[in-house]
Amino acid sequence: MKTNADIRVVAVLALLSFALPALAQTFPSKPIRMIVPFPPGGVDVAIRLMQNQMSEDLGQPIVLENRAGANGFIGSELVAKSAPDGYTLLATTSSTLIAGPLVSANVPFDPIKDFSPITMIYVTISALGVKSSLPVNSVRELLDYAKKFPGKLSYGSSGIGSAQHLDGETLKLVAGADIVHIPYKGGGPQAQALVAQEIDVSFQPLQQLRPFMSGGKIKILAFYNGPRPSDLTQIPDLADAVPGFRAGPGFIGLLGPAKMPAAVVTRLNAVAVKAINAPDARSKMEANGAIIVAGTAESFAAELKAGLDGTRKYVDAITARGVKFE
Repeated sequence: MKTNADIRVVAVLALLSFALPALAQTFPSKPIRMIVPFPPGGVDVAIRLMQNQMSEDLGQPIVLENRAGANGFIGSELVAKSAPDGYTLLATTSSTLIAGPLVSANVPFDPIKDFSPITMIYVTISALGVKSSLPVNSVRELLDYAKKFPGKLSYGSSGIGSAQHLDGETLKLVAGADIVHIPYKGGGPQAQALVAQEIDVSFQPLQQLRPFMSGGKIKILAFYNGPRPSDLTQIPDLADAVPGFRAGPGFIGLLGPAKMPAAVVTRLNAVAVKAINAPDARSKMEANGAIIVAGTAESFAAELKAGLDGTRKYVDAITARGVKFE
C-alpha cells in the first residue's frame, strides 16, 4: 500500500520527466555568457569561429568575455561559482583544468566536482618555437646553446602552473638545460613576446605560433602532442629529438558549472558540436593545427579524469627529482 509520501515522490518524478524535455525546448531565454579565462588571441580564436552558429541555433546571443589572470583560474572560478542554469559557460584549456590544479597551490576550484563538461572542442598540436635572432636551427643546437650559456635563455608560458610551464620544466629536466621561466597571462601575450624577442623560447599551441612563421618572425624547431602536420614534415617531433620528453594533455573544452540540468547540457552539446563541425569553422581550426574532437559530454568527462590521473603520476615523478613549479 502506497503512503502519501510515496505518492508525492511519484508525482515529483513524473513532473520532472515532463520538465526536462520542456526545459530543453525553452532554453535559452536570454543571452549566454561565454567566459574565456585568458587574454584575446588564444582560446577565443576558436570560440569566435563557433559563436555565430551557436547563437543562431540557440536563438540567443553568445556574449564572449575574456577574464584573464592566474593561469585561467580567475575566469574559471567565476564560472564554477555561477548558477548552474546554462547561462554562464567556460571555454578553457587543459592548462587550467589539468596542469594548473596539479602543480599550483590554492586552486579555487575542483576540475571534476565544480564543472559540467559539455564537449572537448579539439586537441592541440603544440610547438617549440624560438625567436628569429637566436642562432640555432634545431632542438639539438638549442640545447647545446642553453648548456653553453646556462641561465642566459628564457622561455615563456601561459602562466605559472600552465601546461606550457610543465612542458618547459620537463624539457629542462630530461635535457639537463638551464632556461629561465617567464610566465605570461595567456597564449596571445606570450606569442607576441616571442615575436618581439622579449623571450628566447616558447612552448605553445601550434595554431598560436603558425601565423608568425611567415616572414621569418619566429622559428619553429619541433612540434609535439599530435600527429605530424602534413605541411610541416621537415620539422621533427620533440619526443624524437629529446628522448624522455613527455608533454601533458593539450586541449580546449567547453564546460558549465557543476549540476547543470542534463537537458541543458545535451542542448549545449548539440549546438556546440554542430558549430565546431561547420565547414568554415572546422577548416580554419584544422588549418591552424587543431585535431577536432567535438564529442559527447560523457566522453569529455572521461578524458578529463584520465588526463588528471595520468598527469598526476608524471608530475609527482618529476617534482620528486627537484622540479619546482613556482
